[in-house]
Amino acid sequence: MFLIGCESTSSSSNNNIDNNLYLLHKNISTTTFWTGENGSSENGNIPNLASAWDDMWMLNYGGVDTPDARNGYYPADFIPNENPFYFALPYNDFDHNGDKKIDVTSYIPWAIPSDNKNESICKNRWIKIIKGSSTAYAQWEDVGPFGEDDKDYVFGNAQPQNDINNNAGLDVSPAVRDYLSLSDVDNVDWQFVDEEDVPDGPWKDIVTTTNINWVDWYKPDTNTSWQWQLTGNINTSYDVELYDIDLFESNTTLIQSLQNDAKKVICYFSAGSYEDWRDDENDFPATVLGNDLDGWEGERWLDISKIELLSPIMTDRLDLAKSKGCDGVEPDNMDGYTNNTGFSLSADDQLAYNKFIANEARKRGLSVGLKNDLDQIVTLEPFYDFAVNEQCHFYNECEKMQPFIDANKLVLNAEYAEEYVNNNNGERDNMCSDTVNLKFKTLVLPLNLDDSFRYSCD
Repeated sequence: MFLIGCESTSSSSNNNIDNNLYLLHKNISTTTFWTGENGSSENGNIPNLASAWDDMWMLNYGGVDTPDARNGYYPADFIPNENPFYFALPYNDFDHNGDKKIDVTSYIPWAIPSDNKNESICKNRWIKIIKGSSTAYAQWEDVGPFGEDDKDYVFGNAQPQNDINNNAGLDVSPAVRDYLSLSDVDNVDWQFVDEEDVPDGPWKDIVTTTNINWVDWYKPDTNTSWQWQLTGNINTSYDVELYDIDLFESNTTLIQSLQNDAKKVICYFSAGSYEDWRDDENDFPATVLGNDLDGWEGERWLDISKIELLSPIMTDRLDLAKSKGCDGVEPDNMDGYTNNTGFSLSADDQLAYNKFIANEARKRGLSVGLKNDLDQIVTLEPFYDFAVNEQCHFYNECEKMQPFIDANKLVLNAEYAEEYVNNNNGERDNMCSDTVNLKFKTLVLPLNLDDSFRYSCD
């Protein structure tokens, strides 16, 4: 991977820096967040299992920094591996592609031209936080609230761009909250400080020094050719770059054989439904099993709002994909909230679950594809490495996939309609012309994906 990370840069590396350059931000609305926090409507449905700079933040921290069960400034159940006094500001010195923003020296006061392009100059920096007569110190470990490029506020004298929670411009950990006796939404003053100017206190008992930890995983480009077969004996003879095959039905020997032939392997499993023929069928509590999926015998919708119940099952499946050597995963049925599941699922429930699946896949170094869920693509695109769609041409909804193309990410599409199978009145030719213009990779396939026929628009 291209990142190795660093500790915070101190003033000793730039003699032109002094604390007069660090503006005091006054009366900033402040909220509490924590590592391991589940996604909810209160935090934009973004779980804090990973941070902007550490894909394994919760694991490296040591667990969930539970805000309501405390042992002093620590979570009740364990002593953390990293500083419990941490914060987030709405700025990231890297873009979505993992590249250092090129103009950082023009507005970050401690940035110098020689800063390594593969190192963060923000992670682990210190600030002091003032509430009344009390002052706490904390380290910068994540990005937020609700923004990541608000440099005019973070490094200047502008007000936060965020308009949620009274224009909140700072997130602080439970330890900071408790030290300063903050309410859920409160107001504080804050200012950057250099590490050597941080006084002794509980914030120095454990100091975070972990490097940036972005796990390397496969990210297919938009020109990737593919084959999709989920049933029957896998036909390995296609001259394509990517195979999408069933996680449970494919053994390690098959996966390795494909990879030895210079093919990447995506492993399919259903994350949104229960299938009564799978090896782990008995792991599902009855309370999460909903209505049958129309046309699919033995398959039922899951109550994806109960992430705490589904988490061990789905992480076990991702662990299985990792152990078999899959390059990535295709979790299916990720749009239950738009279907008759038997549960009152909301769009927020679906966002939280889909982000959870993506984060857990990436933590394991697995590429992850978003299956359908067209109405939430704009929000979910940053969390997914490619998209898999069924029949967007038939349903005239391909334009909804554009955010993935705009982000230079692969869109895989399958069409099943008879007019495309038989090319009635040139319908397949017209569809293929459209899909090439859209930069999609479209196959015409049988609905049961058994390789009984295949037509590629490439």
